[in-house]
Amino acid sequence: MPLLRSLVCSFLALAGPVAAADRVRVPAEFVHDQVWVTPALGGERLRFFTDTGGGWNAISDSLAQRLALVREKTEDGELVAWPNFDEGAGIPAAPPYFMDGRLAVAPQAQLSGADGFLGGRWFADGVWEFDYPNGRLYRLAGFTADADPPHRAALGFQTNDAGERTMHFPSIEVEVDGELLPMLYDSGATATTTDNSASIFGVAPGTSVGTSFIEHEVFERWTRTHPDWRVIEAADLKGKQERRMIEVPEVTIAGLSVGPVWFSEQPKGAFQSYMARMMDRPTWGALGGSALKYFRVVIDYPGSAAYFQR
Repeated sequence: MPLLRSLVCSFLALAGPVAAADRVRVPAEFVHDQVWVTPALGGERLRFFTDTGGGWNAISDSLAQRLALVREKTEDGELVAWPNFDEGAGIPAAPPYFMDGRLAVAPQAQLSGADGFLGGRWFADGVWEFDYPNGRLYRLAGFTADADPPHRAALGFQTNDAGERTMHFPSIEVEVDGELLPMLYDSGATATTTDNSASIFGVAPGTSVGTSFIEHEVFERWTRTHPDWRVIEAADLKGKQERRMIEVPEVTIAGLSVGPVWFSEQPKGAFQSYMARMMDRPTWGALGGSALKYFRVVIDYPGSAAYFQR
């Protein structure tokens, strides 16, 4: 226990002082470097996929029907009120300014078997601790950062003309091979394994795993500069496409180097053009679970910063 207490204290000292009562554990499970929240409703345990780089908050049509949730038809589609989860087994409600804090009703096929989906605008305005090594998620209150904390990474957010954040997609700088690359902080970045890649990740083909993303141009540069870096052909199934993946030996985030980290190849313009419309700047890819798994991270949305600890 003294060692555990020391580790907890050192992390809170790194990220900022938080009273014990202001550090609330959120029911969650970390599976294949992805984060699922697992609230209970009527004694039934549910699984909602979480994604800091995702755009909506949703519940499956089949679950909404089974629970007889009241639906309202709006210009955003059918919406239901935030569920009254079981006492002691709930999750924080969504901020009220996006769909009035409600959930969109989505076809089950769009949720890949999940009961629901919680995106960047669920995390918005909060301070969250992702403890990947121990598989725990916390919501923090009363958080203030130290004056000059080590291993702090600035986060950028797109704002509208009124200075309000739009999609709440955070950008972060990641160093690879001496080059600083702006990326989307994307806890939900996903690869679907194929016959070529499943054994690498120790799963069956067709399994979703946490990964990171990189656009074709940078992927090609890495393969030319480092022919020794492992590349898997047809490794990530996206619809009818099978994309390559590359194993980068080391990446550096907020002064901390970790690796290896898998990146899935993305088409030209996927981030430089398409995602750039929803972010504060063009990025080259996404930092996801294949890199984040090495860390405990506090993401301070109001403070536009993330704090990392090995």
